[in-house]
Amino acid sequence: MRGSGGMFDVHEFGKRMRRFIDGNYSYRKILVFAVIVGGFVLYVGPSLVQWLFSGSGESIEAYEERCINEKLAGFYFDSVEYNANILFHPAKEDQRLYLPYVGNGIFGIPIQSQSWLYIKNGRSLSLPVKWQPLIIYQVSEDTLYREATITHYTKGIVYKYQCFRDGYHTSYQYYAHRDLEGIFVQAIKISNPLSISLELPFKSQASLHWSESLVEPINILVERANHEFNLESGYVPVPNSNKIVAVTIVYQIVQKRIQVKARGSVKMEFLTSIKYSEPIEMEQYTRERNAIREKAIDHMRKALVKQRSQGLKESHVIAWQRYWHTGFRISDSKAKGAINGYKINSTIYYVLSQVPKATGDVEKSVINNEGCYRGHHTLDAPRLWRDTSTIDMINELVRAWSITLEKQGCYRLMTGNPSAVLQAIVLSLGGLRFSNQHLEFNIDPQHLHRDFLFRRISYGNVTHLNISVNVNEDNRAVLGVAIDRSDSVYFGCDAGCLDAPVPLSQAYTSFPVKLTKPLTAILYITSDYHHMQDLQNALHVHAVDEAPAHDHHVMALHKHGHQLGGLPTFFWVSICFLIIVFHLFLCKLIVSEYWDQKDRGKVRYSKL
Repeated sequence: MRGSGGMFDVHEFGKRMRRFIDGNYSYRKILVFAVIVGGFVLYVGPSLVQWLFSGSGESIEAYEERCINEKLAGFYFDSVEYNANILFHPAKEDQRLYLPYVGNGIFGIPIQSQSWLYIKNGRSLSLPVKWQPLIIYQVSEDTLYREATITHYTKGIVYKYQCFRDGYHTSYQYYAHRDLEGIFVQAIKISNPLSISLELPFKSQASLHWSESLVEPINILVERANHEFNLESGYVPVPNSNKIVAVTIVYQIVQKRIQVKARGSVKMEFLTSIKYSEPIEMEQYTRERNAIREKAIDHMRKALVKQRSQGLKESHVIAWQRYWHTGFRISDSKAKGAINGYKINSTIYYVLSQVPKATGDVEKSVINNEGCYRGHHTLDAPRLWRDTSTIDMINELVRAWSITLEKQGCYRLMTGNPSAVLQAIVLSLGGLRFSNQHLEFNIDPQHLHRDFLFRRISYGNVTHLNISVNVNEDNRAVLGVAIDRSDSVYFGCDAGCLDAPVPLSQAYTSFPVKLTKPLTAILYITSDYHHMQDLQNALHVHAVDEAPAHDHHVMALHKHGHQLGGLPTFFWVSICFLIIVFHLFLCKLIVSEYWDQKDRGKVRYSKL
């Protein structure tokens, strides 16, 4: 019934809706209809929502957001490969809070605005010198900007980018040089695409009055060019001791305000030379101070010569990348508390940053591996994978690794350069051990529920081995061994060495994972054929069988983060359709019941 105002009767509208719902619809028609509607919503829904809320099809991105994304474009692949870590300011929820840090075994520096210089104290670079080494652009509190800091593990460089709403940006590169002893490099670039010039305030290095510090200006002559520096000397007390460490720092001075022309840029590279003594008595301070003063100046002079002739960055990066020739790869796990690639690479970086360059040859340092590593594999040692968000935690981590590797037979490698230390770390990750003319893979088969790759393990002067662990679809692990390069013929055998030794080549040779009683290593490798034959009589195993397949719930825990395992997408789609269909029929029943009650009431009323 319509009124004079053109309004329709609610009761009439309800009857029409009832007739629509009571239509003769089959289950198949309803299912097809739900599929079409669901596909339409999934396809156009996000774009429609974005268009409605933005008011147009184009999103407006602030300059600083676009700028920082452009700066980080070249680092995302390294981040995915776990070779770099990115920290944002303002912070993002999913970022990993690993402290940006550089070090070369002589000194270590956290890349933070108020950080100090740290020098050697025992097994780590944990003795603070109250001297702030960083040159920093002083950003005012009301400035709108975005900042990202990238710690690149295989290059040994910390990059920092700042993009400002006003339209200009700054970039920094920090590294503790690997070839030049005690040299810290800060490369700064300011880019100004604006039509007006800029004058930016910078904070120079600052001393916090460490003991009897003395500052004096000096000039260093290099190739007829005079370079002005400040030289600061003093001493630092050694904790829990009556001794001191004499310290000398030679550093370049930055202007308090930097001028940048319109549509121009400014590049600056600042060098710092750091030299200090062994712990000494107070009476020896004056003599030691004079000695290290001359050494610090001499190191700075060598750095200036190299800077003018070749540049400093390339030789540093080549040295760092050479240390990472040996490596380890592990498949990702979603299990709670699992150690993944990003944690392994960051931990290795912090440890290597506190290892000095050795004077001996690289290859000579890594052949002193007899007896390394003789403990249980370190992937199952939580104290070696602790939080690294602060400098104190990093120093504790480095001490823990140093003690573990030294006491578990790797003390010879620990006296070598970073390549030798990395060799010890990689051996420890899998319980690999050099023992009496052979290398053995000494790990319990129950721990082989993830894919591993041990890359370029040094065996002797020339030979490099690659050892893989691959978990097949039947949840059984299979070993693979390949010779990267070799000076002789090498052989391998599986647990118990009951089978004949198998010659190894550059192609991967497969070995089954076997379980013995008593438990022995699962793999043996040697170049001495007769020695491997003798192992069969020396191991004394009385039961050998293939290691059982891993339980499904264990594999599911690592692959999916829970023990139920991964369910196919079709399963979840089917569940959604069932829920939709159920609610459609539920609504139909409710509406039908409501109108049935109304009709029965009308019939009773008409009979009266």
